[in-house]
Amino acid sequence: MLEYYKLYLPKSKREVKIEVSVPRFRNGITFDTIYFLDGQNAFKDSHASFGRSIRAAKALGLAAKEMEKRILGVAIYNSETELGRINEYSPFKIKKCAFEEWKKQDIKVCKNFCEDFIHTIIPFIEKKYNTYKSFEHRAIYGSSLAAITAIYLAYNYKDSFKYVGSFSTPSFLYEEEYYKFLTNNKKEDVEVFLYVGKQEQSDDIYDKTIYYDSSMKLYHWLKENKIRTRLVIDPSGVHNEETWGNHILDFINFICFDDIFYK
Repeated sequence: MLEYYKLYLPKSKREVKIEVSVPRFRNGITFDTIYFLDGQNAFKDSHASFGRSIRAAKALGLAAKEMEKRILGVAIYNSETELGRINEYSPFKIKKCAFEEWKKQDIKVCKNFCEDFIHTIIPFIEKKYNTYKSFEHRAIYGSSLAAITAIYLAYNYKDSFKYVGSFSTPSFLYEEEYYKFLTNNKKEDVEVFLYVGKQEQSDDIYDKTIYYDSSMKLYHWLKENKIRTRLVIDPSGVHNEETWGNHILDFINFICFDDIFYK
């Protein structure tokens, strides 16, 4: 079942919508938690920005049934405008702007949002629901630009998230600063699941293989730094919620088990 909230974020000075997918049977159960950025695209197609969600509630239901893993899904809606989302999910300055509007980017918006995420959103959820309160039981998912934010949150804040689902990560937007940040903040206890589709394309100013190439570079960096990582490549995967949704269960499996045990 889905439950809805509006929460005021003091640093961001705005209200955020939160949608929570609660397992059907909750009495006496302490839940692990997965937080979903771009939250309107998490659970219901009718709420999604482009008419298709990643249908994460279905994946969480399968995890409960097939893996015996009860997970609370928490979807945090984005700012719902292009520039608002770019600001909210970009902790670094974009070097090559695809559109004129991107030049108005303000990284302070992302920094404030991240502070609110750690110090307002997570405490609200953990007070409201019977969840584990330690980082070993928290995961975060982000796709495209939100994948940058997901990794940033896990690496910038001590004991925030044990697991990161980074789908179609556009680190090429600010590659030098991104890897400098990772190098200065690397944590061997944060585990990263990477997904990329080989048919993904970005805007015309970028090479058509840039998502794949960037994901492979990130994968090798993580492996070289002894960080537990799993890379899933979809040969026919494109850059949209339907494709990402096909691999949410892969991410949950990565959280729960060392090896993939289902087809």
